[in-house]
Amino acid sequence: MSRIITFLGDGSRERITLAIATAKWFARQGKRVLLATYINPSTELLLGTPLSTHPQSVESNLQVVQLQTTVLLEEAWDEVKKLVATYLPDSFSEQIYPAELIILPGFDSLLTFNALRQYYQSASYDVIIYSARENLETLRMLGIPNALNWYFRRFHQIFADLDISQIANSIGGPLAAAILSANVDRQKMQEGLAQMQNWIDRGVAVANDATQLTAYLVTSDTPEAIADTRWWWGSAQQINLTVSGVLAYRDRDFSKEALQSAFTPLNIYCISTLCEHNWETLVQELPDFNASISVTPPLTIDLVQHQVRAFLPGFNKKQVKLTQSGAEIVIEAGDQRRLIFLPPELKEKSVQSGKFEEPYLVISF
Repeated sequence: MSRIITFLGDGSRERITLAIATAKWFARQGKRVLLATYINPSTELLLGTPLSTHPQSVESNLQVVQLQTTVLLEEAWDEVKKLVATYLPDSFSEQIYPAELIILPGFDSLLTFNALRQYYQSASYDVIIYSARENLETLRMLGIPNALNWYFRRFHQIFADLDISQIANSIGGPLAAAILSANVDRQKMQEGLAQMQNWIDRGVAVANDATQLTAYLVTSDTPEAIADTRWWWGSAQQINLTVSGVLAYRDRDFSKEALQSAFTPLNIYCISTLCEHNWETLVQELPDFNASISVTPPLTIDLVQHQVRAFLPGFNKKQVKLTQSGAEIVIEAGDQRRLIFLPPELKEKSVQSGKFEEPYLVISF
């Protein structure tokens, strides 16, 4: 089974440096490794070789790919054409050329997620190390399976129950005739929806399994870096992303005590700054990524006490909002919303209180 490791926290250059070092660590363990990163000249300088938009070997057991949105969009267009071919006329795709498609905001995350999905499912790699430009971009992207699962559950039945002829009749005119002449195959539509649900379920299974997907925090011991990184730690909980430890850059006045206080119960691993491309020293300082680690779960449900406890480090009371909608509750924190499906024992109950007792939001029913 493959696994994906990513990094959150302080400094994009620090994160890509540790991503490279981690990829080298696994490669020297004999694992088949793919380092997936964004277009960035500094990555080529750190590796000492030009990179491509397709996986290329840079050393034994280690391949690197730069995820370029324009290339990913062209490659994904063939998949899109196959998906819509059943429902739209051929002219729809034949008159659109992939090289002319304009990139809209949000395309980067969707296309990157699709590329990682393909690499993960290819079974060509034991470990995929992913390094993104921005922390929030990483969280948005890794949160796609759970977000899609919510939208699919909400709108699946609506689409399934659509009466095309009734819609066409209400519109009238030439547009109605065009809709009716499309002759949509409802059986194929159902098969398409079932395939989509299968993709989503597989993505959710990976995203919620720490043995398949995990993150490490990157920080220093300055108060500003600690505060920012704790915020990203809490934000990761909002997408159910397991954080397995902290990689801390040390300097002359390094204080490990401040880090241990801020990131308990995570393990702190002290890392030296990369000097003159001396990767050996940095790789040797990395933790044992294969070791079993016990971490605080993002969410615990106590049916006896009728409580839900959400682990939200890095936030204060004013930064957390709780709402209830029917059998679901929504937590807003870290510029994200997390929807929690309640078990049958709590579905019919209303929220009696929601108290933020740092680092937990305790919800009582």
